[in-house]
Amino acid sequence: MNKNYSCDIIKDLLPGYIDGVLSEAGENVVKGHLEECEKCNRAYLEMKEELNNGMEAKEQIALDGFKKLRQHTRKLKIAVGITTGLLVFLLLSAFVRVFVIGVPISTHAMSVDDLSYNEETNCLEISGTVNFASCRVSRVVWKQSEENSNAVNVFVYGAETLPFQSEKGEFNISVPNMKGKTAYLACPDFDQREVYNWKHYHNEKLIELENEIYDHLTELDRTKDALSYNGGIETVNGVEGICYSVQSVIGENATFWTFNDQLITDGDFESRDFEIWISLDKPYQILINDSQSGEYTDDYSIVSRH
Repeated sequence: MNKNYSCDIIKDLLPGYIDGVLSEAGENVVKGHLEECEKCNRAYLEMKEELNNGMEAKEQIALDGFKKLRQHTRKLKIAVGITTGLLVFLLLSAFVRVFVIGVPISTHAMSVDDLSYNEETNCLEISGTVNFASCRVSRVVWKQSEENSNAVNVFVYGAETLPFQSEKGEFNISVPNMKGKTAYLACPDFDQREVYNWKHYHNEKLIELENEIYDHLTELDRTKDALSYNGGIETVNGVEGICYSVQSVIGENATFWTFNDQLITDGDFESRDFEIWISLDKPYQILINDSQSGEYTDDYSIVSRH
């Protein structure tokens, strides 16, 4: 063993020896000492392992930091992509809504030029004009009314006109199955205007049916029992017909009359607990719908009992 250098000195030189920064003479001294001193050699191996582990830990920390940076960058790119996509989507949606799909037009800005109802197909044709400058009719749709099964709402959509497009202010639509129904020009959250009522176009037929009811049901008094058409077509036993509710006038010498499709009396009305159904076509069939049973019957005595 080299007696000129103690173990403490050699241990102080070990870090430099491991890092390879000692002079050639110093490196030879440490190397010779380690070959002879088992204790210092063991300390050298432990120190070398610790330094290696420390280097690996630093490398791992750096690698983990790089991975986190890469993940953060990827997330940032995704966020930017999503934001950009949403902005593009919103811009395209706004463009499509304004210039392609359009928005519902107020009924006050529209006029109906022609109505045609086909008795064979029960189809209603509606033609009209939009009185808006720089407005192009983009589409016309009809929807069943949510509040009234016998009513249909027609919506006319208008879009802004692009420079290369021509203005189109006319619209037309064909609405099927309009027998017994009412059609409205409508604009959501704004207004509604009646343009067609099956009753108005078949008033003579309704008068004929009412007279038929009064003639067959002698229990009814023409001057006291008012018939009110309920609207719509009701099929009973495979036969199409319409229903009337009955209101009786109460009061001495009281009478009733009709004004703008409204029943008016100088007395009071009392609603009867039955409805009268009559077929649309001859030979006429007349049935009574008793509110208690909910069934149709040809027992006319129900009229006198209620």
